[in-house]
Amino acid sequence: MGMVRARVTGRRKLHIHNTLESFAYFTKGVVEEKIKNNERDGIGFDYMTLGIMLAFEFEAKVNFMGARYVKPWNEFQKWKPKLKLVFKTLGMAVDWNKRPYTSLVKMKTFRDTIAHGKPVDESVDYEVTDTEENIRKSFNLKQAWEQLVTHDEIMQAYDDTEEVWKEMVAKSGISAFELLDQTEYAIQIKQRLSK
Repeated sequence: MGMVRARVTGRRKLHIHNTLESFAYFTKGVVEEKIKNNERDGIGFDYMTLGIMLAFEFEAKVNFMGARYVKPWNEFQKWKPKLKLVFKTLGMAVDWNKRPYTSLVKMKTFRDTIAHGKPVDESVDYEVTDTEENIRKSFNLKQAWEQLVTHDEIMQAYDDTEEVWKEMVAKSGISAFELLDQTEYAIQIKQRLSK
């Protein structure tokens, strides 16, 4: 195949939510495989990755629906008002104090805590009566975000994110085909420059 001068025409529709959804699904599989094989090395980082991907994935899905159904759409507006606007437009009844919506808030909080994290520098001065071993164990080296990415929390958030997305798709009436990345193109050879 040699060099050619060509005209390429077509159209492509790419949706970042598909890539992020695949990333979250892959990471969930990594976690499940590690647990199945009792290999927990680095699993905390896998939980972190999955939590961040869930937050990004869901916001990308909200932006997809917002761009399609809310005119004019501003993807840079604050998170909760943006979600409320999309949910209202789709006719969804949302209770932010119940699952699956509490999981969305938790993953957004987790993502923000990581993205805008600040170092902890606290003085400690207290007296306690216990064994030396228990005293050493009680010194808290955990960070605030760690409680958001336990196995149960992260797997629940995965399931809840999927549940909300399925409801959004159902309420929107969009076809599954329209959710997919798509390309169509034609190449018209204008001139063969070399063999």
